[in-house]
Amino acid sequence: MVARTRSAAVMAFRDQRRRPLVLIVLVLLPAYVITKSIAETLSTPKQLSLPGGVVVTTTMKELHGAGMGGVVIAFAAALLGVFVMQSALQGDRRLVVAGYRPGETVIARLGVLATATAIVVAVSALVTALNFTPASWGPLLAGLVLLGLIYAGIGALAGALLDSLAATYLMLFLVFTDLGVVQSPMFRDAPGTGAFLLPGYGPSRVMYDGAFSPSFGAGAELALSIGWLALVGAAVYFVLRRAVGSADA
Repeated sequence: MVARTRSAAVMAFRDQRRRPLVLIVLVLLPAYVITKSIAETLSTPKQLSLPGGVVVTTTMKELHGAGMGGVVIAFAAALLGVFVMQSALQGDRRLVVAGYRPGETVIARLGVLATATAIVVAVSALVTALNFTPASWGPLLAGLVLLGLIYAGIGALAGALLDSLAATYLMLFLVFTDLGVVQSPMFRDAPGTGAFLLPGYGPSRVMYDGAFSPSFGAGAELALSIGWLALVGAAVYFVLRRAVGSADA
């Protein structure tokens, strides 16, 4: 089982490596968007409410430095989720017919998706560090990783239900509605009523808490984020496993 899972993972990585768009999404997109958005934003004063009732005064440029990485990571990871799911639906069914168990192919695809998410998080964090210094790196990185993994899973689910173009547009709409508008401190000091229902609420609050507070006060938001990740991860495993076959794992 381990050998076949490893072989399926190698094939899955090769499949994504043949896509030129993957390199653009993983490296060039976050590097360009984060750098340009911070450089072009004015240092206009802005108040921000953090978890625990803490209110800090910062600037719009600093807010872009803290939050733009999360937006780019969520969209890139969601797009990669669509790619990985579409590839799985096209290729992994043939592996099951050839004798692989569905669980083996699913684990391989999830490994590819987790690796791709780790790469885009690493690139985004590095570019952010060149332009912005957070109060605490730990929570900021945790928020970025959670945003990436949650939206990678949501993208995979969209890829299972829709064609590539429709899934891409859906992810673009969801990410920028959730993180670019509803959760963004650009438009209000704190997220509005009902914002906690969206997947970006918990990770983004953890991210901004790390960016502007030296002490961690987003424990409830972190727990909510982990809950979202567990729910989305289970849904992706179930949907992908049913899609590629029904043999016992």
